[in-house]
Amino acid sequence: MNLIYNDKLNGFFSMSVADNWFQRNAGQPLSTFCIVLNYGETIDIQIDLKKYQIQNNQICCINPGSIIPKISSKDQKHCFIDFNQAFYCLELHDKELSCNGLLFGALPQPPVLSFPEEEATDNIGLIEMLKREFSYAESNQGDMLRVLLKQLIIKCVRLAKKQLFNTTDLPQEETDIIRRFQALVEKYFREKHKVADYAEMMYKSPKTLSNTFKKLNGQSPLQIIQERIVLEAKRLMNYTDKSVKEISFELGFSEPAHFSRLFKKVTGESPSEFQ
Repeated sequence: MNLIYNDKLNGFFSMSVADNWFQRNAGQPLSTFCIVLNYGETIDIQIDLKKYQIQNNQICCINPGSIIPKISSKDQKHCFIDFNQAFYCLELHDKELSCNGLLFGALPQPPVLSFPEEEATDNIGLIEMLKREFSYAESNQGDMLRVLLKQLIIKCVRLAKKQLFNTTDLPQEETDIIRRFQALVEKYFREKHKVADYAEMMYKSPKTLSNTFKKLNGQSPLQIIQERIVLEAKRLMNYTDKSVKEISFELGFSEPAHFSRLFKKVTGESPSEFQ
């Protein structure tokens, strides 16, 4: 399976099995959002420098910019769904979906979500409806694909709210604080390195952000910022020929020594040791 839809406004949507998807995306930064739905045998996948397993009845959301050097699957009972901002803008639809910063953004790791056994048939049915839509060469084809994609994203959001936080008692205001913060970090981590920078954009105090993360997520806002910077640094060190000095400037550090101290604080090794 390798189904691709393009529209006149540069919108892109595709559905693929692992082999076809990997041929298109291997070893380069993803230019799209990706949702992997697995209803077959375990998929082994490396996202950036970490290995993950997507087991039967699980969904994984992968950020744009991620690099996938390895995928292994034993069957074709799964679907890799790709879409870009021009096809479906998550930021524009955030009020109705509540997924920006929850499924995608500066997250501690790509969310791998488990859906209940009783939903397996519904999810497979949704995938089949998406596949059938590719047989209709009509002007409203893109609209129908967006409607079905929205259903899938809503399913993912419901699972994420139950599975990604330390408590099931989730005040909407507090989950929205975490979502917005993680979305903003993904957008501005190269230039804004302090919690106060994001607190100001959100009209919150740094203490409010810290207390909310402590209650619901376990990580501090500063950890989120620093780990996102380090993730990007690792990508650049591992997949480009850029020097540590070039990388430090690209990530918004005026002095390479400041970047090196942060990198060692987060990883336990210096950039040169990592390389």
